[in-house]
Amino acid sequence: MKIFRAWTFKWWEVGLIKVCLLSIGLILGIYFHQYLDGLMWLWWTIFIVTAIYFLVQMFRGKM
Repeated sequence: MKIFRAWTFKWWEVGLIKVCLLSIGLILGIYFHQYLDGLMWLWWTIFIVTAIYFLVQMFRGKM
């Protein structure tokens, strides 16, 4: 049995995966809202760092 094999997805399958992950994130966020609310600084930090990274890469032309 091959567990690690190469996968090729179509664009709509990637869209379904993104919708699935967004849905589970919302469900977990609603379920654990009190705990996650205390970590709001972490979510903003992750967002800002990744946004800056992708903006820099985009303006350098490496994407």
